[in-house]
Amino acid sequence: MIAAELSGSPNGRLVVGIPGLSANLRSFDVIFEALDPDQFRRLAYDPRGRGRSEKTAPGTYGWPAHARDVVEMADQVGAESFDLVGWSMGTWIAFVVCALAPGRVRRLVLIDGGGEPDSSSVAPVHAGLERLGAIYPSRAAFFELAKRMPMYTPWPAWKRLFDYELEDVEGGVRARTAKDAPWEDEAYRKSHDPYALWPAVTMPSLLVRAGREVLPGMGYILTASDAQRFLRDVPQSKLVEVDSDHYAIGMHPETARAIADFLASPPTAGAPAR
Repeated sequence: MIAAELSGSPNGRLVVGIPGLSANLRSFDVIFEALDPDQFRRLAYDPRGRGRSEKTAPGTYGWPAHARDVVEMADQVGAESFDLVGWSMGTWIAFVVCALAPGRVRRLVLIDGGGEPDSSSVAPVHAGLERLGAIYPSRAAFFELAKRMPMYTPWPAWKRLFDYELEDVEGGVRARTAKDAPWEDEAYRKSHDPYALWPAVTMPSLLVRAGREVLPGMGYILTASDAQRFLRDVPQSKLVEVDSDHYAIGMHPETARAIADFLASPPTAGAPAR
């Protein structure tokens, strides 16, 4: 069972937001608010093992499993074609969706991911997983700890994400997300070549890159060289750089505006309208 939220017009074009490694459907609140609700049907969801979705058995994660979930959700709402917005881990999952469902992805947005991260840049991501499984005395106590961390900005958007994630348990609150799920997905990433998936991107695509390091001195999840390589290797691709870091970029108003403009723009001359 996958937990999801649908908003906007039932007759609008379906847009699916694919979250990052330990994130949930609240990741796309800012971006989806920028999309015309009369033009788009917006689907945000918790990937399996995250948030309020089912925690499946070990060995059932990895990019292909998540990609099949996306295609199944599109089928369930009757969308023959759809747009994808992937953030961080969601970028690699989006590539696999493009490969699994050729011709169905109308437009693709990749937020700060899709290549090979700097080796140092994943350290704060891994550190963030330590919250999973831990019990905190209260929501307020967790919020106070998280608010002090430099990566969780802008805080109001991250607070909504964490508030959705937390559940009441004996002794306080705990994240609903299963700790093993993101670690299994991270192991999958380390053992697979993201560049081999780029040929599946045959539709217009927008790459949104964070111009700041994930944390000062820690490098980039999407390097400048990979961004330029993507532009060279993938037809109909364009790049937008935002003065933000990996954690804030998906909640940045400039990112939301760039995505809204890209998804609402008319088809490229000579390209089929799907």
